[in-house]
Amino acid sequence: MLVDINLLPEKLKERSTWLWVAITILAAALISWAVLFWLAQKNDDEAQSLQQQAFEVQKQQEDVTSQLRPSSFGQEKAQLAATVEWLEGYQYKTVPLLQELVHALPERGFFSEFTFTSPNEATFDVQFDDVSEAAHYLTRMKASSLINGATFELVETVELTEEELSADVLPRYVARYFVQFLDERAQTETDAIVEPDDAIDQSEELPLDEAEPSENEEKEGGGVVE
Repeated sequence: MLVDINLLPEKLKERSTWLWVAITILAAALISWAVLFWLAQKNDDEAQSLQQQAFEVQKQQEDVTSQLRPSSFGQEKAQLAATVEWLEGYQYKTVPLLQELVHALPERGFFSEFTFTSPNEATFDVQFDDVSEAAHYLTRMKASSLINGATFELVETVELTEEELSADVLPRYVARYFVQFLDERAQTETDAIVEPDDAIDQSEELPLDEAEPSENEEKEGGGVVE
């Protein structure tokens, strides 16, 4: 006896199931691609917008810089010119001071080192043949009208070499001086700071005998030690 089995409906059912699975996968892929494309397009638009904004900001900065550059350069140039003019007027003329110091030297006195330690102070070394010449030179400097004060820093003997000792070379002495010289620049700044009311009060408090020196004081103060 033969059994007739019909499997056709089950095969059709299996085919329809796989078909729906394939359609679902394809639809999901299409949806994913569409979402990704939309996100990429959105990011591209935002990037272009940001780039445009950056370009506009850069252009505005260039415009502002081009407007400020001439005025800023002009101000810097004027300020530099004013500074140079002030420095030229503020320079201290060292030639008269050096000439005065050289003129006070003895015949065999020589400068070995000279250093300005402040706007109105200097330290320098001088070589002498005799120790007494160092003291005489200090006295002559104190008598100068360009120097406010002078002091000794040190006096020492220069060590001679063996050749100089064998040649009977006389020893020399080095004296170091510290001087405070007259600086008109400092006086100008001090005079500019003084208040008129303070000057009037000081003149009122000054006694008459101190304000007008006697003839003897004028004669004593006018002498110059040679």
